[in-house]
Amino acid sequence: MQEPMTYEIKPTKLIPNSPKPLLLYKNFCMQDGKVDLGLAYDTFIKNGWDVQWVTRYGRHQRSHYHPETHETMVVTTGPGIIRWGVADLDDDTEKNIYGDAFEEGGLQMTAEVGDVFVIPAGVAHKSFDQDAEDEKSGCLTGVARGIESDDPRGLVVSLQLEGFTMMGAYPKGFSWNWGEGGDSPNFEDVWKVSNAELDPVVGSDGGIKKYWV
Repeated sequence: MQEPMTYEIKPTKLIPNSPKPLLLYKNFCMQDGKVDLGLAYDTFIKNGWDVQWVTRYGRHQRSHYHPETHETMVVTTGPGIIRWGVADLDDDTEKNIYGDAFEEGGLQMTAEVGDVFVIPAGVAHKSFDQDAEDEKSGCLTGVARGIESDDPRGLVVSLQLEGFTMMGAYPKGFSWNWGEGGDSPNFEDVWKVSNAELDPVVGSDGGIKKYWV
C-alpha cells in the first residue's frame, strides 16, 4: 500500500496550521497519464469522504484554511502551484502571490497531476496557475458545497478539464468554512477537530490512521 509523503507545517503568528502532518500521495488513480475521475470519485466516497467540488484555478487565490474540517484535494489536470502554511499580508493579490506580501516560513510546491493532498484542519493553502487567464477560473460543479446534479458522479466524469484543476472532498457530514490569517485566535480549538474514520486514499490501511495519531 502506498505510503504518503509527510510535511510538518508549523503554526505562524496568524495561521494555526496543525500538529498533524500534511500528507501527499503521488500518482493517484492514474490511467494512461490522466486521473481516472470516476475511480478517484469512487475511492473518496468508499472511504467516507464526500466530493463537493471540481474547480479550475486562475492566477489568484487568497490564502485560507478550514478551521472546522479536514480536506482532501486531488490534482486532476495541471500542473499548478500551492503555497502552504502562511497568511497573506496585503489584499493586493499580485503582491501576496507574486510579490513578497506573505508570511515567512511557508512551503510552496508544484502540484502535479495525480497528487492527492490530505490537509489537516487549520493548514493554510492557496492554489494558483501563474499561466492562467483568470476569467477561466471557478468551480465547475456548482457552488462548491456539493455537486449540483442528480448524478454527481456522472457530472464529474463528464467534465472536460484543462488548466490547473482539482477535485475536493471532506469527511462525510462536513462542509468547509473559510478562515484567513488572524481569524482563529485560539489555535487549539482548530487542532481538536476530530479525525475522519478513514483515510481518503487508503482507507483503514494507513494514511491518517498512521500519521494523524
